[in-house]
Amino acid sequence: MTDILLSKDEGEVITLTLNDTPANTLSMEMMSSISIEIDHINASEKSKVVVVESSSEKIWCSGHSFYEVNEMIKNNDKSSQEKLFEECSKMLMKIRSSNKIFVAKVTGRQYVAAGGLGLLGIMDSAFASKDTRFALSGINFNFGCHQPNVSVSRTMPSKSNLELLLTGQPFNAERAQEVGLINECVENESLDQRIGLFCSQVCSHTSDVIAMTKNSLYEQKKMSIEDAYNFTTKVMIDNLQLDETKKGVASFFDKS
Repeated sequence: MTDILLSKDEGEVITLTLNDTPANTLSMEMMSSISIEIDHINASEKSKVVVVESSSEKIWCSGHSFYEVNEMIKNNDKSSQEKLFEECSKMLMKIRSSNKIFVAKVTGRQYVAAGGLGLLGIMDSAFASKDTRFALSGINFNFGCHQPNVSVSRTMPSKSNLELLLTGQPFNAERAQEVGLINECVENESLDQRIGLFCSQVCSHTSDVIAMTKNSLYEQKKMSIEDAYNFTTKVMIDNLQLDETKKGVASFFDKS
């Protein structure tokens, strides 16, 4: 753990705070810190949900560090450029493959831009205050958001996605909800309560079923519909072998 990434363990819920203010860039140090912390979290048997927030009043995450990128350009250092984006891909895939549920919390008037939107997009859920803003802003510097858009493109319709990629213009939380980038936007004073409710609902279920549900969702979406049905048939059978599931099914008759 470093000062640029803070962690608070509350048992079933862990809060990670991006703390490299004011910009919260995805520097090499930040991405490494996030990756290492995910490894620690994955090893925890008790935790189920990870909430990712920012300590900055203005920015949740602004994407890659232009200071680092500019140095790589000036030095024509393609190996460092490759390392930068490979490290980012590895970090994002750790979130996607984790057996924990990652939730973005974007609060107040925070802004999420470029690579920051890629980080938000890979989250399993995201909630934001109504005054937050978002942008795939890279094109404004002739630097397309190609990698950040991998996760974003999997949450929103192509026409809306391409519009936001090509204009680089900020959009509000209502638009972010409309295109599927976030689950819900609420008044800022209600955000903690809304995320708390979501976390408590998720945590009321067993870790094995949470992990199985997350994995099966993302895996079957990669497949043809026929392969997806074959795959999920096996998952359903595996699910039925869990002791918690046997107890859950039995409890149905206890209530009737």
